[in-house]
Amino acid sequence: MMMKYKGWIMALLAVIIGLIVLIPFLNKHSSAPKTKSTWLWDTGLIVHQADDIVSFSKEQGVKVIFLQIGENVAEDKYRSFISKAAKEKIQVHALNGRPGWALYDHKAEADEFLDWVKGYNSRSKPEERFTGVQFDVEPYLLKQWKSKRKVVLQEWMGNMRAWSDSGKQAGLSVGAAVPFWLNGINNPNGNGKQPMSEWMVNKLDYLAIMAYRDKASQIYDISEHLLQEADRQEKKIWVGVELAQSKEGEGVSFYAQSEAVLDQELDKLVDLGDKHQSFAGVAVHSYEAWRTRFEPPKTVLKTD
Repeated sequence: MMMKYKGWIMALLAVIIGLIVLIPFLNKHSSAPKTKSTWLWDTGLIVHQADDIVSFSKEQGVKVIFLQIGENVAEDKYRSFISKAAKEKIQVHALNGRPGWALYDHKAEADEFLDWVKGYNSRSKPEERFTGVQFDVEPYLLKQWKSKRKVVLQEWMGNMRAWSDSGKQAGLSVGAAVPFWLNGINNPNGNGKQPMSEWMVNKLDYLAIMAYRDKASQIYDISEHLLQEADRQEKKIWVGVELAQSKEGEGVSFYAQSEAVLDQELDKLVDLGDKHQSFAGVAVHSYEAWRTRFEPPKTVLKTD
């Protein structure tokens, strides 16, 4: 009888020790790097699908929504949506941009966007305010990029510097969507030896890398240099993945991959990214493409 009792005690102790050993790993699995963000381009969705957007985002671990600012959406709709997101501890950043914004001739357009965000925040309650802004400029799509790259870069840098200063003074987190190859282009000012990636990390609070590949190892490989730079400067990096159908060829998007493969690769990416203090999480492009992988939205669009 005593031997059986001792055996039971030993088995219980083994289970307890096993649980103690596993606790750190369980905590790590549910830690901050599981955090996601997403780009939401169809602004009109917040008018009639706000509850579904917030619910879906919460279920998927989204903590930041980069929301395109639409001209035909009234301010009260933004207030309603942002306050609903805030209740679930989801931040909303105002998103806007076009290639021409890199040029001095079009800077006023971006200034107007930023001024609107600051004005909106001043007219809104704390829980209704944007917590950040993201500029999606992509000047490499301009025809001048090949013939006048130095000029385009200098003007882009000047504009970004002004927007960053203005946004930060208003208490906003200021970021930008950038290509993964930004380190391959140098700052045209000075001795030309500073990569543009280093300059961008320095000037902004965060970057969202468009690291569009369909394998975690490849996504990490093309993002590593920016993560390392942000580690050094104590900034944040969102690593972007593509879920929409792409015209850029195979190996770019997860569009044709199953949910099982997508989840597996994103888990691998989180494990790789977690090596860096700068890793903010995975940024999913886009909400619309992501949402359609599941059942139709619970809230049906109304027709007025």
